[in-house]
Amino acid sequence: MKLLHIEWLKLRKYKTFWLLVSLFGGIFLLWNYAVNNSFLKLGSGPVNLLSSSYSFPAVWTNMGYIYSWFVLFLAVFVIISVSNEYTFRTNRQHIIDGMRRIDFLHSKALLVLSMAIGATLFYALTAFIFGLCNGGGNPLENLETIVYVFLYTLNYLSFAAFLSFFIKRSGLSIMLLLAYLLFETIIVNVVNHYFGTFVGNLMPLQSTDELLPLPVWKSIAAMTSTVTHDTPIYLSIVFGIGYITLYYFLLRNKMLKTDL
Repeated sequence: MKLLHIEWLKLRKYKTFWLLVSLFGGIFLLWNYAVNNSFLKLGSGPVNLLSSSYSFPAVWTNMGYIYSWFVLFLAVFVIISVSNEYTFRTNRQHIIDGMRRIDFLHSKALLVLSMAIGATLFYALTAFIFGLCNGGGNPLENLETIVYVFLYTLNYLSFAAFLSFFIKRSGLSIMLLLAYLLFETIIVNVVNHYFGTFVGNLMPLQSTDELLPLPVWKSIAAMTSTVTHDTPIYLSIVFGIGYITLYYFLLRNKMLKTDL
């Protein structure tokens, strides 16, 4: 709690934090409101590929997929938060003031975990309200999507922190994150296409992307005769947790063996 309190003291008056969090939450809400009310469409006539259904139980998976687009705002903030510690030497000041080196890593890990929990609760509340307003079936069906959203968020934010601990510059880290997203997308598609397998889907970020697919993708694939390579859910979960654990232990080793 002491480490979290220290992080909160840094954040409570930090305008960049509130701006990025507001963009994440505000655009997510506006996007779903626009799609739900057919203000925003992809398709002709009554067809809207952006929307499956905002009633229960489909609302969980539908909004989970849309949510995955906006986590990048939070990932950018995590990069800025870690990089600023190196830019302004506050990490060294913490050590001088008595904080252990490993506690500096743990403070950022707790920040990432707290943001992942907060963002997941925001998604769950928003999806529940949209589902309640639109009626439908059983709200408990597809409820496991909340767990998938949490794992997805934690993986992305952990990867962002992992990058920024090594690069130590916010601008370069953000560029590398975007470049990696593009690189991984290409590799995933090349591996899956040429080897006819889902193995490409087990790469670091793609492993949890598989937990929040486009709801109408299977219908589109069937209509266009597109070959899909579905990844077993348990593998996506295991690999997602594995990568998050790997980020932590690599950073732990770095903090204990190298200079700040």
